[in-house]
Amino acid sequence: MKTPVRRSTILLAFLIADTRVAVAQTGYYNLDSGRPTRIEDAVPTPLGELEAQLLPLRGEWVSDGTQRLRYEPKLSFGVLPLTEIEIRLPIVHTRSAAAPPSTGIASAAIGGLHAFNVETRWPAFALAGEAVLPVGSLSANTASYSAKGLMTKTFPFLRLQLNVAGGTWSVRPTPVAPLSGGGTLCGNAPGVPPCLIPDLPCNVVPTAIDGPSPSCMPSTATTSAIAAATSPTTGAHWMASLGIDHTWPLISALGVADVVVDRFVGLYPLDDWTAELGLRRQVAPQLVFDLGLSRRFAGTTQSTSITAGLSYSAPLRHPW
Repeated sequence: MKTPVRRSTILLAFLIADTRVAVAQTGYYNLDSGRPTRIEDAVPTPLGELEAQLLPLRGEWVSDGTQRLRYEPKLSFGVLPLTEIEIRLPIVHTRSAAAPPSTGIASAAIGGLHAFNVETRWPAFALAGEAVLPVGSLSANTASYSAKGLMTKTFPFLRLQLNVAGGTWSVRPTPVAPLSGGGTLCGNAPGVPPCLIPDLPCNVVPTAIDGPSPSCMPSTATTSAIAAATSPTTGAHWMASLGIDHTWPLISALGVADVVVDRFVGLYPLDDWTAELGLRRQVAPQLVFDLGLSRRFAGTTQSTSITAGLSYSAPLRHPW
């Protein structure tokens, strides 16, 4: 009588373990913002699962010669059905001809995502939100916030993704000294260095004004110190992105392409357009590798970025 019971117990344990592995092996299918592109699907982290983004790196080369390296570890956890919470900590290193290299924490961000439904014949819809806090030596002086709507629809050969977001941008105030010939400190005019686009909360620009001082520099900053003191350090930010992705289940891989448009009200006069390509690959039952390439091809300035990351996912026991 004991033998069938033991066999049943062993079989049940095997099925549970196999199910956990099967769930982990679908990690390549779920798109997260920045992994490897900015487009995100309406699928939250599964209930009770912890995902640790261990090695998310982004290198950026701007048209004026500025180089920027961003390391951004992140944790997300499926806290409730169709609901996740997350925290991330961007660390930025910049290099420019205008100032010595600088490295520091650029902010701390806390966010969450809730999916309203699981995709059937109708698209999946979700709502995400995030607060970017002024933490670290390179962060903006004030917090910024965002809310984002997400839609995912699967077709026979691809998935369609749509993201629409609204919120605020924030930058570090920059002291401005008079420049010879007048004009703006950064912008789009000939002979004027391009401004860098905020990147949650901002891209850090090393400057040599009043001594080396890494900061974010709005295009509205003029050569007058008075105007610099009154130039905006926060405002509205709008974003929309459209993307498609295709999976190759036999090799546990996904390819994605998208186009993103950003509008920074009161900061830059032009909308900024970015095209991105990315690949996600399941390299182990609980490990997903991703690689992305993006080009900001129109707007305030042009730049090229490469991203690479590695994430680890594991189910956790519920305390309830």
